[in-house]
Amino acid sequence: MHKRTLELDTTFSKHFLTSELHLTDAVMKETNPMSDDSGHSQFNGQFLVSMPDLKDGVFESSLVLTCEHGDTGAMGFIVNKPTEFSVQEIFEQLGLEAASNLDPDIPVMNGGPVEPQRGFLLSNHPITDDVVEVLEGLFLASSPDVLPLAVDALNQGDAIFILGYSGWSEGQLESEMAANSWIHVPWDADVIFQIPTADRQRAALAQLGIDPIQLSQGAGHA
Repeated sequence: MHKRTLELDTTFSKHFLTSELHLTDAVMKETNPMSDDSGHSQFNGQFLVSMPDLKDGVFESSLVLTCEHGDTGAMGFIVNKPTEFSVQEIFEQLGLEAASNLDPDIPVMNGGPVEPQRGFLLSNHPITDDVVEVLEGLFLASSPDVLPLAVDALNQGDAIFILGYSGWSEGQLESEMAANSWIHVPWDADVIFQIPTADRQRAALAQLGIDPIQLSQGAGHA
């Protein structure tokens, strides 16, 4: 049988396993959504639900978790877009013996179009001491040693493995919000770790009593 290969750059494991994850110092601290009266940082710890008229490739019908929003821009992860690759395949390509213990049906998630060859592990509990709590109850791995230790969490749905992230330049997210490209909802860990990927957008909107079918351009929530 022909074995598929995901095109990771040769320094993939190094990128993943260091703290050089292109997150600023702000995302390495617990954030406080909606805390800045100037408008900056107000989308920290928010889900962004794409509006129907946002026909921008990977962002169409997407649910994005924002982990950082400040003067220089914003970053986050799409959390409802599985790729065709499994986490087991990633482990195998990295030469990890723990690959055989993984459920082969766990997908790698597409976190966004920025640096799609860079990996991130998000979990709802600290798998090791060498993790960073980026939002209350959300932990980002920053050590190579965490991957073999994350097998149980991945199998149980308590962690997700993501390639790439979503980024906005200074003022870009604010402009998109003003154009009603997104509706924002407070983030909920259960939506990511307890709900199947296909139902996550609907579950996020349910917090506002909205069904996705009700969405239309101009119905943004600010």
